[in-house]
Amino acid sequence: MRATKKRVVFKVNLHSVKVTYQGRRQTMRLCTKCLRKVKSQSQSEESKSKEQEKEEKLITPIIKESSRVVSV
Repeated sequence: MRATKKRVVFKVNLHSVKVTYQGRRQTMRLCTKCLRKVKSQSQSEESKSKEQEKEEKLITPIIKESSRVVSV
């Protein structure tokens, strides 16, 4: 006798990861697809914050108070 055909059941690939959720650090079990989304979001937020720091450095001039301008 042959074995009966069964429907293929795919199980979710879960990973336990520490994630910042609503301002709190939590350990969550995420599927790989969700994990990729979370990583890409966190990398984009970090790059945005680095760009903002660079812009702030460019905008704010450094002025030395000890230097005096002498006009003739």
